[in-house]
Amino acid sequence: MNNKKLLFVASRQFWPTTSGKEITLYFNCKGLREKCGYDIYLFCFADKNADRSIPHPDFIKDVVYVDTPKIASSIVTIIKQSFLFDKWPLQNSMFYSNKIAKKLLAYFEKIDPDAMVIDMVRLVPYYSKLPKKSIPKILIEDDLLAKRYGRQIEASGSGNIAGYFSNSMPNFINKITNFKFIKNVVLNLEIKRLNKYENCLASMFDYITFISPIEAEEFNKMHNTDKAVVLTMGADIEYYAESQDMKHMENSMSIVGNFTYEANASSIEWINNNILPHLPKDITYYVIGKFPEELKKTVNDPRVKIMGYVDDIRKVVKATDIYLSPVVFGTGIKTKIIEAMAMGMPVITNSVGAEGLNVTNKKELVIADTAEDMIDAINELKKNDGLRRKIGESGQDYVKKYHDWNKIYDVFGDIGL
Repeated sequence: MNNKKLLFVASRQFWPTTSGKEITLYFNCKGLREKCGYDIYLFCFADKNADRSIPHPDFIKDVVYVDTPKIASSIVTIIKQSFLFDKWPLQNSMFYSNKIAKKLLAYFEKIDPDAMVIDMVRLVPYYSKLPKKSIPKILIEDDLLAKRYGRQIEASGSGNIAGYFSNSMPNFINKITNFKFIKNVVLNLEIKRLNKYENCLASMFDYITFISPIEAEEFNKMHNTDKAVVLTMGADIEYYAESQDMKHMENSMSIVGNFTYEANASSIEWINNNILPHLPKDITYYVIGKFPEELKKTVNDPRVKIMGYVDDIRKVVKATDIYLSPVVFGTGIKTKIIEAMAMGMPVITNSVGAEGLNVTNKKELVIADTAEDMIDAINELKKNDGLRRKIGESGQDYVKKYHDWNKIYDVFGDIGL
């Protein structure tokens, strides 16, 4: 007997997993295979940085790659679809190509899927071009983008507003979009487009998934529907909780992230400017993950040790005393905070970083919303081994209870998969 077939249209290659988005895509596909029994057919956008020679995970049956549209063709589509005709969000136009739509249609007709998942609102125009077959249709929205962009305008930090698409843009365009005025104009325009475009999503899809219960509820209220459901962020509990053979680093803190993303870049700049200058001189802050050269000009405190990519983040993070990760702007549940908690680390963040988590301040983690409160929290934990251990253990127990992928996969059955 043949397995059911699921067409998964992904905005990026998600192996190896180097970002929160890639982690959710990886484990969602894994769960759809292992929990629901689908053969996963992946239609995958890939930019110039994607390494297509890396074998796909075993739980994926087949992969078809398409190149993320080039900027020249995207400009034409933006003019036509975002300004002259349909008023699409800019990101939809940037990702759309008639050539790719025809290729997806051919793949759809070839595999004749029993279910379909679309990754992110930017790929919805491709869904609109497919036959209206009576199968489960799910949109993975993750978070409310208009809400995130509004917070991004307020934060006004470093980084590129084009996000993932910046990998396909020429350097001179990336530099232009870094100007504050240009950023704000583009983001305000995108917020308006997204708010209008979201109105049609509930009628197009059976369910729309969000990582945070807060945003699922907000979407349902805004659009008078009950189709938004929570497919939250998980962590590989066994992996992160595993004991590590490493030397403890005294008076140390750590953070993990891809600092080419504006939210992460703005956060590390804020720490550099507002937190580190007021901490004892013996503290060292280990920064793990992709870190652009341009950002090193503004993150210049000598106590910041930029580690770049490391083979095993556990060996660095778990060797430090505190995981310090405030989030200047963003939405949804933050992957690296969940993973740090899964490691048993005492986490210090702010309300944005803890958003969507059912936690109590100073129990599962520490929440501090001003620089003064954060400095006090660091100094308190720095001198109190017992408190660090207690918070770390409580945080780890919380993740085991609420963010175990094997429990999260139960949602797939609830939404007809």
